[in-house]
Amino acid sequence: MTMTIHDLLLPDVGVVVLSVCLSWGVRQRVGALPHCTGCARRRKRATFDCATSAPPGAFDAFDATASAPARVFGKTPGCSPGSIRPSGRSGTFHLSQRFPGNTFVCPVPQDSAFFHAETEAMEIMKRSSLADQYVCRPHQSMHMTVFDATTQDTVIDEQLPAWLADCANVSEVSQRILARLQESTLTPVGPITMKVEGFGPFDAGFTMDLTPADDATFTGLWTIRRELSALLELRASDFETYPFHSTLGYRLVKPLAADVPPMERLAAKCSALFTGEAATVTLEHPAFNLFDDMLAFPQLWRLPKA
Repeated sequence: MTMTIHDLLLPDVGVVVLSVCLSWGVRQRVGALPHCTGCARRRKRATFDCATSAPPGAFDAFDATASAPARVFGKTPGCSPGSIRPSGRSGTFHLSQRFPGNTFVCPVPQDSAFFHAETEAMEIMKRSSLADQYVCRPHQSMHMTVFDATTQDTVIDEQLPAWLADCANVSEVSQRILARLQESTLTPVGPITMKVEGFGPFDAGFTMDLTPADDATFTGLWTIRRELSALLELRASDFETYPFHSTLGYRLVKPLAADVPPMERLAAKCSALFTGEAATVTLEHPAFNLFDDMLAFPQLWRLPKA
């Protein structure tokens, strides 16, 4: 029996619900920006808006009201970062704008040493002199992308493959992808264990680079990536060179020359956390996910398990 997205939305996965409040119309042009689903490791200009109020705890690793300057988040006290939206069409990133899409990710296990190192790194960021230059992800949304699928920009720019070309929106695309996945015979996926390579440049974001920890993970990851690409007829330009990573946060303002020394100190402090058991992580099983921004990735369909 074929099931719909609503039937398959897994109940154990929380969705961060953002409530729209007051827009101050404040925008700050910035430089190199985040690595998140669909953006790989690009350095592009960006715009951030503050127009929503995040739910309690959604940004508990970043105290926007204590340190965020008016030039980023507006002049009204209590303004918190809202949803995070990349735009492949214009090369911009926005707070508080919807950005529907779908993707395949592995959640970071919240009982792992790696997860605790990530959350501690966020705390170090919050206490640093650079705290007002970044915004951190909600802890519950930490993940590693396995395969990028589609976004609303893919639909708008008419970049969908022929079997999806008549879809009017991301919801229709997601329904059709889900149906094809349900009928597929994908190779079952075994454990995915990644090891830490180190932080990417802090002038571009707040991202931990990862690489397969063993041959079995390497083979499994690239097998499923190639099978999904063939099944869905989707292939990003950076498919063969895709850098696996786990994004902790996003840069909000373009760094100045004076920011380089504190960025180097911050990188050293955060990197020191990822040793011992925290130097590797066996991720949760990958799944096909929806997203409406960069804050939550509810699962629709888990890939077959070896």
